[in-house]
Amino acid sequence: MSKKIIYSTVMYECKEFKLFLNDYLKSVFCQVDIDFEVLIINDQADGELIRSEIASLNSNHLTIHVFDVTNKQTHIELRKRLIDLSYDLNADVLIFSDFDENVDCNRVKEIRNKIDNYSFVFNDFYIVDKNLNRLGKESFFGSRSIPRDIDNWKHIKSFNYIGFGSMAINLTEYNYRDMMFPDDIRALDWFIATKVLIDGGKGLKLDKTFANYRQHDESFVGFDFKLTEDRLAQGISIKKSHYNYFRHVCAEFEELYSDVIELERFIEEIGKDKYISIINARFNTNKFCWWENIKLKKELYDDF
Repeated sequence: MSKKIIYSTVMYECKEFKLFLNDYLKSVFCQVDIDFEVLIINDQADGELIRSEIASLNSNHLTIHVFDVTNKQTHIELRKRLIDLSYDLNADVLIFSDFDENVDCNRVKEIRNKIDNYSFVFNDFYIVDKNLNRLGKESFFGSRSIPRDIDNWKHIKSFNYIGFGSMAINLTEYNYRDMMFPDDIRALDWFIATKVLIDGGKGLKLDKTFANYRQHDESFVGFDFKLTEDRLAQGISIKKSHYNYFRHVCAEFEELYSDVIELERFIEEIGKDKYISIINARFNTNKFCWWENIKLKKELYDDF
C-alpha cells in the first residue's frame, strides 16, 4: 500500500513574498512523484495570493490544504501544528520545507523510496542568493564528512547539520504527535533530531536530492562565514537552550551545558572582540555553518 505523503510549509509575509511563493510552488508542482498532498499554514500572509498562485500552477491537481492563522503564534507552535494536522490527515510521512527555498524535482521520490525503517531523513542543500544563483560550487554534504546513517545523538552534539527545511519525518516509525517542544528552544530541527536519536530512532542522509537554501535579509539563522558579535550571541543562545533542556533528559548533556557556561564566563574575561578575532584568524571560517566556529575554552587553551 502506498504511503500517504504530505509536503508542508509555513508561509509568512516578507519583502519578497511573491517571488518566494512562485519559486516555491513551482518546485513543489514539478515533482516527478506526484502522489502527495500539500499542507500550507498561512501565518498572516496574503491568503488570496497564495490561493491564486496555487490555482495557476497546480497542473497535476494535487490536493492542497491551506490553513489560515489569524492570531500571533510562535515559530515553534506553527511547526508543531504542521505535525498535528498531518496526523489528523492520516499521513504516513511529513516533509518539511521552507517557503523561501526551492528543491530538486526528485525530492518526494527520494524520500518515498528511502524513508522506510527510518524515523527521519534529511537531504543535501546548496547556498543560493535571492535569485537562486549558487554562491559556491560545493553542496553542504560535499563540504564535509557526514555519515549516511545517523543513529546516535553524538553525531550532532556540537552543531546541527539536519536542517528543518531539509527534513522529512516518518509518522509511523516514531510518535511525533506526543513530542513536546519547549518554548525556549531556538533550533527546532536540532531539537527534533536529537530527541528522536535519544529515544532510539535513526536518520538517513539523502545525497541524491537537494534544496536551495536562499540567503536574504529575513532568513532566520542563515549561513555565512566569519563570526561576528551577533552570531556569537545567537550561537551561544542556541547551544545553551538546547543543552539546558537535554541535560534533564540525558546526563551526558550536563557537561556540554557546563562547557557553554564556562565559555560565557571566559568571553567575559577576555572580551568578545578578542575571542572573535582569534576564531576568525585561527579557524577555517569559510564554512556554511558559522556557529560551528564557536569554540569552547578548552579548544582555545593554547592561545592563552
